Amino acid sequence: MATNYTNSDRILQAVLQDGTLAEFGGFNPSDYETLEQALNSDNFVVCAVAKIIDAKSADKSDKEIYNEVNHYLQEKI
Repeated sequence: MATNYTNSDRILQAVLQDGTLAEFGGFNPSDYETLEQALNSDNFVVCAVAKIIDAKSADKSDKEIYNEVNHYLQEKI
């Protein structure tokens, strides 16, 4: 269990706590404590959320984020 969470980890945890998202994605929010865990997840919903948070923290543009996540989802769905 990680104890030194980054701001990105905390944002991820907050987003994944949404019950509707967790039900739709079929995941348990407590399984993902860090952004790194979520980025390596096989669950496409968790990974897509993590990619958005990671890209925002890297100051990517909205267009870059859209293209990256859209491409990822097209491959996974």
